[in-house]
Amino acid sequence: MKTKYKVTLLILSIVIIGLIVFNKCSNDKKVYILKEHNPDGKLIGANEYIIRNGDTVLQGKFVRYNEKGIKIAEGQFADNEPTGICSYYFDNGKIRTVYYRKDIKINLESTYYDQNGLINKYIMCDSLGKTAFIIKFEEKTVKMYDGYSIWPVGQYKIENKKNVEIKKDEVLKVGDTIKYYYLVANIPHTKKSFKIQNVGVDSSKVKRIIKTKLPTELIVEEVLTKKGLNRIEIIAKYTFDDKVTPVLNKTVSFDVNVN
Repeated sequence: MKTKYKVTLLILSIVIIGLIVFNKCSNDKKVYILKEHNPDGKLIGANEYIIRNGDTVLQGKFVRYNEKGIKIAEGQFADNEPTGICSYYFDNGKIRTVYYRKDIKINLESTYYDQNGLINKYIMCDSLGKTAFIIKFEEKTVKMYDGYSIWPVGQYKIENKKNVEIKKDEVLKVGDTIKYYYLVANIPHTKKSFKIQNVGVDSSKVKRIIKTKLPTELIVEEVLTKKGLNRIEIIAKYTFDDKVTPVLNKTVSFDVNVN
């Protein structure tokens, strides 16, 4: 009888724990909306959020309105941080700025507009928020640009499915897989083309996988097939729509020694 009672108690305990865990997971996933109003009762903002471990966590879309009810901001939060595309508007509702945000402090890409809706500035930054490239326009005509339209981030070899930084003068082997990262600017009012090549290697025989990650990151995996010096180049070409600014050609390369 005691054994039967213990089994029943054990089953009941498991069911209760399961319900608690299920309820906790459900609360973590359920999305609520927090609305903000001014003293006159007008809606001036709304934030999606979840409850996690009893705390309110901003998670999902947000929107802001001015006193006239015109939308002046929209975007999304992840773990209380603004992330991804966040757009901001002039008080008349016209687009003012579009950021691709890493978090509240760092914008990976920024595009600015004038009151007529034309882009007047574009900035690409690295993961620390350092400006890599900037360009300014006046009515679609380039006024200036500075920096690097291609920004190398790192080169690695893959060992046990992990990235291991390639050391200076390190010699790799045929069959090794390397992984390299670049930022490539999305310059407005241009036609962009780019290619990657291992100099002296038949492109049809290259084993290479290219992936992109918003907003500007290029991720490349390549299997080394050639002994000796491997010079890997990424070449980008920007042709400006204003037909005045000279074509911007940029080539970045790195060397790998293969035995």
